[in-house]
Amino acid sequence: MSVDDVATVGCNAKPRVRVLLVALALTLGVGGCTRYEHDFSVGDPARGPGALAGSDEAINSEFSGGTSPAPEAAAVTLPEDGSIPDCDAACRAHCDGLGLDNPVDEAMCPSLWGVGLATQPIDALEACRRIYADLGGRLPGFGEVRDDCRERPLGEVVSGLMAEPEFVLIGQRQWADALRYNNEAVNFERIYDADALVGKLYRGEVAYDEFAAVISAHPVLTRRYDTPGDRAEALFSLLLGRPPYENERSDLARLYALWGNGYYDHPKLQTRLPDAVIEYRCIDEAGGVDDATKGECTSVLWGYNELILEPDFRAQDGQMWSGLLTAEEWEALSAPGRILSGLLGFWEHAVDDVLQQYLGYDLGKQLPEVRQRLIEYLLEHDGDLRAVHYAVATSQVYLQSTATADASAPRYTYGPFKQVEVETWIDSVKAITGYDLSSCDHRLPVPENLIESGFLGTAVVHQSRWDLGDDGDVVGDYRNLARTLGGCPDNSVGGRFKTISILTTATQLGFVTEVCNATLEPGRGAAIAKLLPADIEADTALDADLAESILEAQVRRFFGRPSREAERLDAREHADACAPKPCTAEAFARPLCYALLGGSEMLFY
Repeated sequence: MSVDDVATVGCNAKPRVRVLLVALALTLGVGGCTRYEHDFSVGDPARGPGALAGSDEAINSEFSGGTSPAPEAAAVTLPEDGSIPDCDAACRAHCDGLGLDNPVDEAMCPSLWGVGLATQPIDALEACRRIYADLGGRLPGFGEVRDDCRERPLGEVVSGLMAEPEFVLIGQRQWADALRYNNEAVNFERIYDADALVGKLYRGEVAYDEFAAVISAHPVLTRRYDTPGDRAEALFSLLLGRPPYENERSDLARLYALWGNGYYDHPKLQTRLPDAVIEYRCIDEAGGVDDATKGECTSVLWGYNELILEPDFRAQDGQMWSGLLTAEEWEALSAPGRILSGLLGFWEHAVDDVLQQYLGYDLGKQLPEVRQRLIEYLLEHDGDLRAVHYAVATSQVYLQSTATADASAPRYTYGPFKQVEVETWIDSVKAITGYDLSSCDHRLPVPENLIESGFLGTAVVHQSRWDLGDDGDVVGDYRNLARTLGGCPDNSVGGRFKTISILTTATQLGFVTEVCNATLEPGRGAAIAKLLPADIEADTALDADLAESILEAQVRRFFGRPSREAERLDAREHADACAPKPCTAEAFARPLCYALLGGSEMLFY
């Protein structure tokens, strides 16, 4: 159904409908008998309920807690069988005396320091790499490790990165994966709107329960699934992290009975887009609530929740395009999210997700007291999800070393060790080497779909994060690389994956070969200035001292640390063995680049 049809119906309506037209003029963009004006911007095409949620100001300007003083373990003899003793009075007294500020540390103490277990000290480099990868989306350089992480408390580093757009982008990518954005299945305007709503969540401009309510009635969710039961099951998995029981599925599905999958004729793009529609159900022939069938639109498992919309002039053939819904109707339709956000499991899953993101394991299930304390902390900060990110990222459990890990000890007694995300790895290599590579836009997994619609669709893609070549086609080098490695998914069938295999290893090494140009092909690879010390020319004759200085420059740039003695000795030996002689600085720097960027230190942190 086209919006032009709605405008025409309104202009030909009977006088009693004119009152509705006046009331809805601002919402629908219809004034008197003028035709519908679609407020469309190629730079900001977002349209949907996300615009109605949140505010322009963050819920919190700062968070309580932060990093605790480095705690010492109580002098306790641990059982030989490796079991963890219960926290007795002495344990509680020890914890009370530590002066712990961080809520995770407070909850951890009775199972950690209070019973004689210790956390592992961490140096600035290891901490900085972890924080930058998790909150900044790339690995830090030597200058950032030196000036940012060594000179400031780590809590300030975390706060600083959380205030940057990269932190928001990481959250938006995660929700793009969870909601399976695909602009062939869902109107791209809806995807942009949902993405903007996620941006509000990670800037602290909308509380998590309000966010969940809006998402539950958002076309990015409802248009992605075929039946009311499928939508109910998807919402359970999204917000509670589990599939619903059959009675939960069938009951919540009644609140999705009004949603259907249709198409929308875009008046500006002159193309048909997939979008959600409202199918009026539980309505009698007069257009009112049908008492005989209203139970099919009523959830009773979590209280009495009736969801019925009565049709008006906007309806055609029992349907209405969801783009014509009023703010009040969007609010009514968000009942599924409001119901689930009232359950304890909703808040537990929110906390568990953040713990898994930063630690890489299910601490909340191992120690439910940590999960409970973080739920309290989140509610103390009025549902601002950033509070949990801050608490976990400044906790001693997160900010401890993995270098001295004891595999026989409880998992939480040493730091997280994780595989770098695909986009983080690619973006780090780009930043380190200055290599010219395009990018990926999670909002438009299939940009060609829009380009084919014509000039305005191409303009939308041009204003997005995709790069267009001189021929007007999408530059796909980043996308092709990322999708082979499991990132930048198109979400048509499968989504993101993370694995180590012959294919992914070969792809990574192939990209590193391309960047470093170890074979010295003219005009290929990253600029040589990015691989050499300052003031060293590419054709400078190589000797052992120069080889060592090239190694030092690359290790600092790539890994954010000084080189090790064994690495320096190895560089000097390879300088002596370099052939054919005389070797140049470039002839040594490019293969060295391949050896370093292709190693595990770039893939794990």
